[in-house]
Amino acid sequence: MRILLSTWGWRSHFYGLVPLGWALQAAGHEVRVASHPALVPAITSAGLAAVPLGADVDFATAFAGRIGAVGALDRATDEPDDTPDDTVEPAITADGGVVRFADALLDDLVGFGRSWRPDLMVWEPFNLAAAVAAAALGVPGVRHLWGPDSSVTLRLDPEPVLGPLAGRFGLAAADVDLAGALTLDPVPPPMQVPATGPTRPVRYVPYNGPAVLPPWLHRPPDRPRVCVTAGTMMAGAGLDDRLDLPRVVRAVAGLDVEVVVLVEPAQQAALHPLPGNVRLVDSPLALRLVLPTCAALVQQGGAGTTMTALGLGVPQLVLPQVSDQHFNAERLAVTGAGAWLPGGRAEDDTLRGLVGELIADGPWRAAAALMRDRVHAMPAPAEVVPALVALAAGTRS
Repeated sequence: MRILLSTWGWRSHFYGLVPLGWALQAAGHEVRVASHPALVPAITSAGLAAVPLGADVDFATAFAGRIGAVGALDRATDEPDDTPDDTVEPAITADGGVVRFADALLDDLVGFGRSWRPDLMVWEPFNLAAAVAAAALGVPGVRHLWGPDSSVTLRLDPEPVLGPLAGRFGLAAADVDLAGALTLDPVPPPMQVPATGPTRPVRYVPYNGPAVLPPWLHRPPDRPRVCVTAGTMMAGAGLDDRLDLPRVVRAVAGLDVEVVVLVEPAQQAALHPLPGNVRLVDSPLALRLVLPTCAALVQQGGAGTTMTALGLGVPQLVLPQVSDQHFNAERLAVTGAGAWLPGGRAEDDTLRGLVGELIADGPWRAAAALMRDRVHAMPAPAEVVPALVALAAGTRS
């Protein structure tokens, strides 16, 4: 079979597709990953074949003024309204960044599809170009979720958003199924929200990009280790100042712990000077290699970061700032495997106290272990390959 994976926007969008790409390749299928040219290094470094298409779109520019806190998820109804002033309506609009990325990729994606003739297309959430291309090519599509399905919080009016894209190929908005014929879901209950179409569980296998194992990870830490990270998107979208990472790091370092800080290179200079019990990682180091040695994680709430810790059984404190980070934080809290604090209530003492609870051998750790076991009980990517092949073969026949 020929399987065309399609990814957009940012490398963390692609990371969730990588283990499935490996599984498909290992089963003997031809796999290509179509995306904007800027994502080629991320794709090829994962050992998959990249197909650069369309034009690059700068993430920060495309979403300027359109990424903010989701107020409705940021507070309880009986609490004072401390919603930040930059809140935005959770919606995909015809002039928004999601459509701009789709517009820059779509024509070349359909053109490549007509030439290569894939049997199946797989895409990640909000990849409008891939869904339209699958409809234009008459190819079955599979949506691969990267975490809790935050699309339930978004407004999307099909006619103004999908209509112009689909119309290029003589299609109507109703001809495009954003969820595809099947959704692969890596999120175990109770963290996931109810599905709206056919789904199949698949184990979340962490992949966070290239990694080099440093000597200090060859042995266990001398005291509890806490990882602090801001993920990949915040710095890339020009939003790294929202989290106030230096203050967060200093607050956690007030505990009797070793703090390991994983941030993008552009964020490192602002962290100095650092307390003596803080280790700033300045080489390629994947979160999946650090977290098994950690007692807790403090992070921004990105889906990849949250799911990596969930699969490794590490209690988490989420400090959400924008977009689906709030949704991921709320869904994590339902499991008991982590807590979250909105920006207005993340004072140093509160933050430090919660981290102190997370590293203890108590209910947070027990819940995190339970969720880890639920993740591991889900079918591995290799186990879902036959179902995808059957879906493609049904259309081919």
